[in-house]
Amino acid sequence: MEITSLLPGVKILKEDGQVKEDVFISQGDKIQVTASGKTITGIFMLVEFARYSEEDDILHMVKDEEGFAVQFDEISDIVKL
Repeated sequence: MEITSLLPGVKILKEDGQVKEDVFISQGDKIQVTASGKTITGIFMLVEFARYSEEDDILHMVKDEEGFAVQFDEISDIVKL
C-alpha cells in the first residue's frame, strides 16, 4: 500500500449550553474565525501547539495571500465554509 496524500487537520468541539458541535478542519479548508470582535475569512494552514502551559496555542491561516496568526484565547468562533 502507498500513501498518496496526507493532510494535517484538527477537530474543534464547540459548546453552547447543552448543544455541542464538532468541526473538522484540514489544511487548505476555507474558514471564518471570529476573534476579539473581528471576523476574518481565510485558508486554514495549521495549529501551532504551545510548548509550555503559560503559552497559548496559535491558529495559522492565509488571508489575501499573506500569513495571519490568531491566538486561541482570542477566538470566540470558528466556522468551516
